[in-house]
Amino acid sequence: MFSHLLQYRIKQLILGAVFLSAVTGYSEDDQRLYRSSYYLGRGDTGLAIADDHEAMLYNPAGIAQGAGVYRRLILASPSMEFSDDARNMATELQAEDADIPSILKKRVGKNEHIGIYNLTALALRRASLGVFNAETTDILVFKSPASGGLEAVKARLTTSNGVVFAVAQDFLNQQLFVGANFKYLHRGEASLDVSVVDADAISNMKSSDLLRSGTGMSTDLGILYKIPGNLQPSLGMTINNVGGTHFTRMNADSAAPSGLKQIINLGAAIQPGTKISKFRLLGEYWDATNQLKQTKFKKLHIGGELSVRDTIGVTGGFSGGGSSGGIYVNLYALRLDAGAYIQEVDNRVGIRPDKRLFFRITAGF
Repeated sequence: MFSHLLQYRIKQLILGAVFLSAVTGYSEDDQRLYRSSYYLGRGDTGLAIADDHEAMLYNPAGIAQGAGVYRRLILASPSMEFSDDARNMATELQAEDADIPSILKKRVGKNEHIGIYNLTALALRRASLGVFNAETTDILVFKSPASGGLEAVKARLTTSNGVVFAVAQDFLNQQLFVGANFKYLHRGEASLDVSVVDADAISNMKSSDLLRSGTGMSTDLGILYKIPGNLQPSLGMTINNVGGTHFTRMNADSAAPSGLKQIINLGAAIQPGTKISKFRLLGEYWDATNQLKQTKFKKLHIGGELSVRDTIGVTGGFSGGGSSGGIYVNLYALRLDAGAYIQEVDNRVGIRPDKRLFFRITAGF
């Protein structure tokens, strides 16, 4: 029965396995293979400075910055993000006598989201190798005109697992950086669109019947240019999924997952500082060629960061019309990130904002 399937999926969510997810059509979330808690706190910005191990996925040109060869070994960096009410819904669905339709009806108009990410990486200057995992879940209950105004449920699961290898080179006395990454991906998608009233009447819905899975190759190109000056200004550009990414289905009885579109992102940053502290101000404009058909304001990202000795930092920003903020503590072998942000689920700003919390633990040296 659908209720059992939905409850089973939510339980998997809590245990850190594979879940359901709900969005329609091409969206910003659908196109993302990985999201960093650190970047999320400052409006999901960073392509104009990208100087850490996550640069291989945000702007591969950034891995050529610095000196020496060895940068960092990341053993694990598990992170989770979830809508403000997702924890309550998951708890209610855990009850043995849970009334699934009633639980869902209480959340009409709310998007319930949970995302789980991890990146394990060996970061060297000019070359980095990583393995990443991402699983996102969205469940949206709404009044369906097609069902006479009765409640309906849209759910969507998206999983992205892959291996990424990034290379980069610096030019003009470390002012210009050019890089690329190459990714082998395993992609999975599952969608549900059913009436809440009829949910318990649906039977024999196995996960293998829902999941569309496939494999593919993807490449991102990145450029980063540092401009001399006391404010340390820099410019960045990425071309994600060059030429578009298509997936080959793994199961002959099901369709392949949706492809990824070629997206061009532009960014700029300044980062004045002292020997003790550093301030960063970043601005980005995503999807410059409008592949996702979103409003201009939705594509705008602004972020800021204030750190002390690169050990304690506070971040904040705006991402697609929603605010964000976070804090981090960065020790030698352990880093903690936590914060909150608002994700606009609709392609237009102010229609369906979704408040989400996030946290991450990173272990490495």
